[in-house]
Amino acid sequence: MHCGCISLGNVKCDGCRRTIPYPERYLVVEEAGERRHLCVDCGSSQGYVHYLEEKDQRTLTFFPQKS
Repeated sequence: MHCGCISLGNVKCDGCRRTIPYPERYLVVEEAGERRHLCVDCGSSQGYVHYLEEKDQRTLTFFPQKS
C-alpha cells in the first residue's frame, strides 16, 4: 500500500531520519507488514515518487509510473 500524506510537523523520514516539516508531503509505504514514512527525496530515490508532466504542468505523484 502506498499513501501520500501531508505532514503536521511531527513525522520523521525513515530514510534520511530528518523531521518532515508542515506542510511538506510524504509517502507511507506498507510492505510485508512493515510501515515506512519517506520524504519526497527518499521516496524519489527509491522509485516511489516521480513527476508527471501534462499540459505544461509538472505534478508530483506517488502513483506507479506508466511504462
